[in-house]
Amino acid sequence: MNVHIIRDEHCPLAVYQNVFEKLSKSAGVIRFIKSKDDTLITDDTDDMFNEREREPINKYHFLSFSQLYDICENYRKKHSIDKNDHVFLLSGANNYQNWFSNMDHQRNNYFVQVTEWELFFGAETEVSFLLCYQVMAWLLKRNMFSSEKEVMDAVHHKPIGCMMDFCEEKKDITLKIRTADLCPKCLNIIKSKDVPLNFLNQVFSLWEEIRKNIAFRERAEFLNKMGRMIINPSKKILFFPDYGDIVVKLPPKEMTFYQLFISEPNGINMNSLIDHAKTLKDYYFIITGNDDIAATENIYSIHDNVPSQLLSRINRILVANLGKTLASYYTLEKTMNEPHKIRINREYVTLLP
Repeated sequence: MNVHIIRDEHCPLAVYQNVFEKLSKSAGVIRFIKSKDDTLITDDTDDMFNEREREPINKYHFLSFSQLYDICENYRKKHSIDKNDHVFLLSGANNYQNWFSNMDHQRNNYFVQVTEWELFFGAETEVSFLLCYQVMAWLLKRNMFSSEKEVMDAVHHKPIGCMMDFCEEKKDITLKIRTADLCPKCLNIIKSKDVPLNFLNQVFSLWEEIRKNIAFRERAEFLNKMGRMIINPSKKILFFPDYGDIVVKLPPKEMTFYQLFISEPNGINMNSLIDHAKTLKDYYFIITGNDDIAATENIYSIHDNVPSQLLSRINRILVANLGKTLASYYTLEKTMNEPHKIRINREYVTLLP
């Protein structure tokens, strides 16, 4: 089964990347395919985050279901996508019916709204897990039902913590996703339709990961618990195994900047970055293989405000992935009369060669 994941211009790149990363790691019969239109998805240069991220469409801007599906259909035509393939649009737009997601049964097109989830799960929940749940849920519904009418006939209008809860009150979606399960009646529908076991295993495995991650993060935030961080400079990633295996990717300059501050537990004054020029150059070379003196000079170019921009980008990426509370251990912060530093105890940090 081929499933194409695309985004509109108002779905933040970081959200798309996190969703695709989680989906593509799931093992099974479903093959997730990156968008062929979005060149930034595979761009690994310093310019990746230089262009200002587009904000989600404002709350007064709405698209109809048909307009959202047409985006999928246009993508199909442009890239000659097989009619049996599935196309999911991650969209920053609202829709007139005020649904989080929906499916065009006849054409195997879907949309999932990426905004407003924080209103129901809080700002700390990593939205990509919620979006992954929606993707897998609609794929399962597509295997269970032959038409939109069959779907609507099977929904539960009173929420019971099942995938088929209609959630007319949008807040009820918290029960559905936190449970990440099916009721006995819906399980019987699956049995009657002979849904392939390898498909079901992939769906249920990812759902279980999502359920555990949401529960763990909520408890970690409540307990103010610090988690481990593994840094892989060559791949330019920060890995958080205690927060549901979250992977955060940083562009080369940001990674160089972050590694410098990790190496200095007591912090660094921004106006003394030039004193660390050789270290920055060495880190940049390890990360990129590029002995680019101009690039490293740019990192500590105080008069161009480059360090502050790098710091802001790093912190924004971490907050987007971890939520504000958990990210506070890993962001670059400054307290009164203190240099900028990363709060995490270095015993929780593993730096790979």
